Amino acid sequence: MNLRALHFAIIGVLFYVPSAAAKGVVTIFAASSTQSAMDQIVDACPEMADTKCRVSYSASSSIARQISAGAPADIFISANQRWMSHLSQWNLIEPDSVRVVASNSLVAITAADVTVSVSSEKELLTFLKSDRIAIGDPEHVPAGIYAVDALMNLGFWGDLRGRALRMPNVRAALTVVARKEAGAGIVYATDALISDRVQVVYEFDTAIHDTIRYPAGLVNGRKTDQVRRVFDLLTGDFGRNAFQSAGFRPPPPS
Repeated sequence: MNLRALHFAIIGVLFYVPSAAAKGVVTIFAASSTQSAMDQIVDACPEMADTKCRVSYSASSSIARQISAGAPADIFISANQRWMSHLSQWNLIEPDSVRVVASNSLVAITAADVTVSVSSEKELLTFLKSDRIAIGDPEHVPAGIYAVDALMNLGFWGDLRGRALRMPNVRAALTVVARKEAGAGIVYATDALISDRVQVVYEFDTAIHDTIRYPAGLVNGRKTDQVRRVFDLLTGDFGRNAFQSAGFRPPPPS
């Protein structure tokens, strides 16, 4: 073998990453906000899908980029259609595999021991202007994109832009408010349910921002019988019930 051939052989070995499913574990890359539902599904995988599962949670943008760089994911769950569409356009998602598994809503939160009453849009603006606001980074985090969309449609974003703390994912925004490092936050309704250190002070009308959809898809080239079984579990009745028991809304009409 000449040096050039040896060089490319070494490169091939270094960059070849077998699917985790080939080793008996199905790997799911999922948006941070899905954790309360996905943990239930992962726990059920050995009995109901006859395989072990594991999940890597992060912002949809982050895990989409990891998949595009070759990370060994078998299933991708995004908090918006944008990142699923990107991977589909790059031929990284199995054609016709995408299914919307749930939807969500946005809420404004503050620390649990703060006394505040917000019952109108005017009071909401006053509340949000009183301190810093933790949101997902609207440059790439779906929760932040939805939050800015809502605030722009209310005519608030111009007044609030400078107060926004742009967090790497929605769970980080929740944590900042729970620690009182920000006086307010805008997160998914399901995130507010998981912490007793925050309280919901306002729920946004879902008509003032794009519908929050959670599409799931099979990563191209990773489909095996066990991956298919997990995907069927996730997108079937058990998965829908897991999402709804965690506070998610049913998938919106197509």
